[in-house]
Amino acid sequence: MAKMKVVVLGAENDSLAYERAEMKGLDVEFVQAKPKSDGEAMEIVRDADAVMLRGDWGREPIINATTKCQVMAVYSHGFNHVDVESLNDKGIILTNGSGMCAEEVSNQAVTFILALNRQVVQSTNNMRKGIWDRASYLPIEAIDEQVLGQIGFGNIGRQVVRKMSGWRMKTLVYDPYIPPWIIKEHNVEQVFDLDELCSRADYVSVVVPLNDETHHMIGEAQFKKMKKSAFYVNVCRGPVHDEKALIKALQEKWIRGAGLDVFEKEPVDPKNPLLQMENVITAPHIAGTSTRSAWLSRQRAAQQVAAVLRGEWPTGAQNPIVASKIKGRERSKGRSPAAAPGLK
Repeated sequence: MAKMKVVVLGAENDSLAYERAEMKGLDVEFVQAKPKSDGEAMEIVRDADAVMLRGDWGREPIINATTKCQVMAVYSHGFNHVDVESLNDKGIILTNGSGMCAEEVSNQAVTFILALNRQVVQSTNNMRKGIWDRASYLPIEAIDEQVLGQIGFGNIGRQVVRKMSGWRMKTLVYDPYIPPWIIKEHNVEQVFDLDELCSRADYVSVVVPLNDETHHMIGEAQFKKMKKSAFYVNVCRGPVHDEKALIKALQEKWIRGAGLDVFEKEPVDPKNPLLQMENVITAPHIAGTSTRSAWLSRQRAAQQVAAVLRGEWPTGAQNPIVASKIKGRERSKGRSPAAAPGLK
């Protein structure tokens, strides 16, 4: 009988090739389950040493049902569907798939910025209708003379800035948790007031995790601060902005347009005004999707669990407060995410 049990909630009849590869050498039994109720999930995780989440199973009753769980892992960057306070109370480490789609999400933000600048979607839609009206897309500003306002300067935010630097944009960054040497390294200007960034930027790009601090951090006050010629881009989570305020800002022309990969409620209502506006381009929350991120998310999640089960502190831990509740662990050295031959 295996010493440790790893439960993968939301998986069924899956080979778990990446998970097994990353935990090779550990005495682990994998259990896959697609529970139909919280009660069923509670029974499945009760004696688990680790729980890996594919879906919305990180709720308080399920967490509290565990008796010896050391780590709960999500396969995505975002973990707003997990009750972090309950994990903290139980002393369970939360890990995410940090790094699994930084290139993809930043590419989506860059794509939105360039498409909005050149009015690509609007011109395509009009030409399909037989409309040849060049004047309707003006003005088209020289993007190398414009200012990017990046809210959130973590892995993804830095990639957005790195890529847009190729278009020689001046960049402002708002992120109160970033140390000054990171700002200097990336040759950007740090601002400490969100309203200042909004008032100075021609493109406001937001890439932050969704939590109590960031919920509706962009609202009516911020949209009113923006230039009437400014564009707003969100590729992280819909509730980071106040959607009603965004709709009002676009309808009343406080800002010029928006690029949105995410919405407050998903799937988005087809009658949502944001889907009907000519000055808004959208995508169905696919910024992080690619053939690479599909397998890398599994590898990253499994790496984090393996580190914890080896007695290490995982590189992707998202609730460091629990460190005071558990025995000392060496920090995981991690390894290159490319080291997964034959599994792609």
